Amino acid sequence: MNYIMGRIPLMLEIFINGVFVLIYTFQKSHQFPEVLARLPMGEITSHIIWVAPLVLFVSLLSNFLKSGGFEDFFRRYVFSLIIFVPMIITWGDIEFVYWLSAVHLFSSIISLYEKPEVAPKNYVGTSSFLFRLKLAPAQVVLLSFGGWILLGALILILPVSAAPGKTIHFIDALFMSTSATCVTGLSSISLPDEFSIFGQMIMLLLAQVGGLGIMTLSSSMAVIMGKNLQMREQVIMQDVLDTSGTEELLKLIVDIIRYTFVIEFVGAILLTIGFYQLGFEIGQSLYFGFYHSIMAFCNAGYALFNNNLEDFKFVPLIHMTVAFLLIFGGIGFSVMKDVFQTFKSKRTFKHLSVHTKLVLTVNAILIIFGTIYLFFGEFLHAFEDMSMWQRFQVAFFQAVTPRTAGFNTINLNALHPHSLYMLILLMFIGASPGSTGGGVKTTTFAILLQSVTATLKGKSDVEFFERKVSSATVVKSIAIFIISLIVVSAGVLVLMRLEPDKSFLSVFFEVVSAFGTVGLSVGITPFLTLLGKLTIIIMMFIGRVGPLTLVLAVGSRAVMPSNVEYPEGKVLIG
Repeated sequence: MNYIMGRIPLMLEIFINGVFVLIYTFQKSHQFPEVLARLPMGEITSHIIWVAPLVLFVSLLSNFLKSGGFEDFFRRYVFSLIIFVPMIITWGDIEFVYWLSAVHLFSSIISLYEKPEVAPKNYVGTSSFLFRLKLAPAQVVLLSFGGWILLGALILILPVSAAPGKTIHFIDALFMSTSATCVTGLSSISLPDEFSIFGQMIMLLLAQVGGLGIMTLSSSMAVIMGKNLQMREQVIMQDVLDTSGTEELLKLIVDIIRYTFVIEFVGAILLTIGFYQLGFEIGQSLYFGFYHSIMAFCNAGYALFNNNLEDFKFVPLIHMTVAFLLIFGGIGFSVMKDVFQTFKSKRTFKHLSVHTKLVLTVNAILIIFGTIYLFFGEFLHAFEDMSMWQRFQVAFFQAVTPRTAGFNTINLNALHPHSLYMLILLMFIGASPGSTGGGVKTTTFAILLQSVTATLKGKSDVEFFERKVSSATVVKSIAIFIISLIVVSAGVLVLMRLEPDKSFLSVFFEVVSAFGTVGLSVGITPFLTLLGKLTIIIMMFIGRVGPLTLVLAVGSRAVMPSNVEYPEGKVLIG
């Protein structure tokens, strides 16, 4: 009871600020839902603008009474004070209060995750609100991504996010926010034409946070600031990053941030040089270089050109840099760390972990297979007017990009249907675990193939590089694969029903591209109906959080351990 009473001011503050920001956002963008359009929005907003500072004052007063003194209060709530003072000075300025309320709303929501390192003896409400809800790791991930997507959508519908003379509708803002956060790259509207520089930077921020993972990023910031992760936070992060020990977890979090920014910076410099050599101004080259480097490493696939990277298909410094950024972003952070440490200690391939060996091997096989297939399959078709070297460049890039990247250097509608189907298979497999990419993952695909091989050979164990894979891992891989097939099949069925004028192959391609968080498209995304866009949004969200994570989040409940063991029953198969 004390905990709930201590949280009332914060929850009231979040509610009031949330209602005010939401209503005024729709008011600024001139996009009211039909239900809200019938209400006197201007009058409601004018009332809330007076209530918001009062609620913040009550929250600050309540927190001061609970704190261990003025110094403790100031240290904990200095940000709220910085927001509150300008609110009082500019009392009645709706525009200014709107931006202050939006910033403080975001801060208040973040505080739901936090727990003070040292709490006063009689301090009320010290535990994190979300952790007090006893949410499972999968549910925390689900809520984090959902909240970040909604926040991005509300920012993107603002006039400041749109290009001059343009208006971004809420469904398109939600679609683009979901696509960026889920590092997909599908677009319902043109990124370079419809968005301002501010809007493009918001898309970049959404992709960077979505690529790293919201829980990973928040934990990284805590570690960098010298804070200790609480036990429940450690459990969630170990589940997200698939690590076992606390020490290993903290090292991996630091390495994720370090590798991400180093690789993105190197890629940005190379791309900047490439764009500058093509005649772009230095400022524009820097912007293009850093933007596409981050989008590539995060496997987001958004380009600042309407035809994506088709104009640079014969510029190796640009398309090869992007391709290798995609590969680095798609193999996973643990693999990068293992390879770096092995190279640093001058050891050989055999000293790598089984996971690293498997990821590198499967990635190499899929890239080589895709390159050869496209090279010969489109030799006298889409690649007919190209030289041998040019054919190889395009084939290699298009073999890399279906691994959840979304960039393209050739119009996909120019490819044979069988080539598109091959790309669908690569998109479904996707990237590797612990990476910025999606799909069922390369290791899942390899384990399934090896389990089939083991069954045909009469073996009971699945083995890689003279090591056995646990039965639990095999069962989990089968579950992920089956759930993914069901989700994709359901998505195709629904979209075919909603979009009867679209061909089966284009619908199939679009759904798998969304589920695999790839972003490749044959051009039907901007022409989808409202329900069609919502279907793709759901597919992107499921694909990013993971089908198994979604099932666990929705179906999580306390399961009492049971000592009951049932007798074996015989079931015929095959």
